[in-house]
Amino acid sequence: MVNLTLYGGVEEVGGNKVLLEDKSTKIFLDFGTSFAGEAVYFQWPELRPSNIDDLFKTKVLPRFNNFYKFSGGKPFVDAILVSHAHKDHYGYTPLVREDIPVYTGRYTRNLIKIRNRTYYQTWDKKVSHLEFKEVKTGKDIVIKDIVVSPFAVDHSVPGAHAFIIRTSVGTIVYTGDFRMSGFKNVLTKSFVKQLKNEDIKCMICEGTNLAKEPREADKHKLPSEKDVGRKTDYIADKTDDLIIYDGSPVDLDRVRTVAEVAKKHGRKLVIESRLAYILLQTERTGLLEGLPGKGDFLIYLNRLKEKGRDKYVEVFGVGRINHEKKMIEDPELSDEWFVWGPDGREKILKHPEEYLVYTTNGIYMMIQFKPVDSGIPGTYIYGKAEPYSEEQAFTYEKLKNWIKLCGLKMKFSHTSGHCSPEQLGVILKEVCPEILIPIHTENPELFVGLIDSNSTRMILPKVGERLEIK
Repeated sequence: MVNLTLYGGVEEVGGNKVLLEDKSTKIFLDFGTSFAGEAVYFQWPELRPSNIDDLFKTKVLPRFNNFYKFSGGKPFVDAILVSHAHKDHYGYTPLVREDIPVYTGRYTRNLIKIRNRTYYQTWDKKVSHLEFKEVKTGKDIVIKDIVVSPFAVDHSVPGAHAFIIRTSVGTIVYTGDFRMSGFKNVLTKSFVKQLKNEDIKCMICEGTNLAKEPREADKHKLPSEKDVGRKTDYIADKTDDLIIYDGSPVDLDRVRTVAEVAKKHGRKLVIESRLAYILLQTERTGLLEGLPGKGDFLIYLNRLKEKGRDKYVEVFGVGRINHEKKMIEDPELSDEWFVWGPDGREKILKHPEEYLVYTTNGIYMMIQFKPVDSGIPGTYIYGKAEPYSEEQAFTYEKLKNWIKLCGLKMKFSHTSGHCSPEQLGVILKEVCPEILIPIHTENPELFVGLIDSNSTRMILPKVGERLEIK
């Protein structure tokens, strides 16, 4: 018998934490931040957890002995499998003790480490103690009583993996997050092809796009990443002023697409500092090819107050920390590649037709660029892979308020990082698992319309409920 316990991802998008127990083996499938759970009790920046006990008190984080940092005794689990580098799948792993190995793909490991350097190194962010072990398609992993076959899949962040797990009761599949609409959809197709050859006892499947009513931004979703390129190109062709493109964190395929549009239309690409740092480190490590690199874009440095001042009197290097400090001090980066301060923003606003600004936080960018007594001439393009969920920090309504306040025209050019309901239905009927457990969805009950109930039994889990798979 195998036991499965979902400590996150139940009736929420993200926060995946699935404990799998088989004989003497215990592993976690992802160990992600629950943004929805934290939002019930906390509000950044005024009210946020200041130590691990705050997460225990609110039951956002499951409590185990011998699992978290600074605990002793035999480790609670044998390993954690992390599917990809979105925080709703790995965000709580920094809290885990150092002798529990974290299995993940090379891209995911490197992106987690690169992203970590852009954060304040608070109690919940440090990953330097973690032991990462690399996984890749075609190379099985043996963890005591189970064998894990990793499969690369396409998602809105590079390096995502699903896992096929051989247990004492049969094959269990954990999809992580996956899609059919990206440039690397051949990876997902290969994964699904393999599933058709398996006798699957249980499938833990994400359902992000299952919705009772489509949300406003969802109505504008495009079928594929190629369509995003065409639509963004069309918008740029019709726009004579500034373009602000607001994309998802670490959606590097989208960065490549938008960079190509900027180049085609002769616009200077300006990228916010956090994402710029990720791109530069990705280039330096040879992590991915085809992305814009040194000299291909300008780096926007955030507003910075001089210490002791009650207004922004910005300077280039003094007071910069983390990734901005590293880039400013990097001898390979020219000072001319940085945009900062009132003069930098004014230069862009005086010649808006010459620039395309790429951000992952549109509200923050608009707050910084908007003059006190006027708006911003141009177009805001909504390019988030998924609205209101995963790693988005602000509500959609606040976003629209700022777009209106700035006088920007709002356009949409995005596609999903996840399978559509129709695609999920085809996959589930072809794969035909004996048991289906929905995860990473606000509407798990909608899976019932996607399965053949004569051959697949669906279990709707509750948080912390132990499910017996026989």
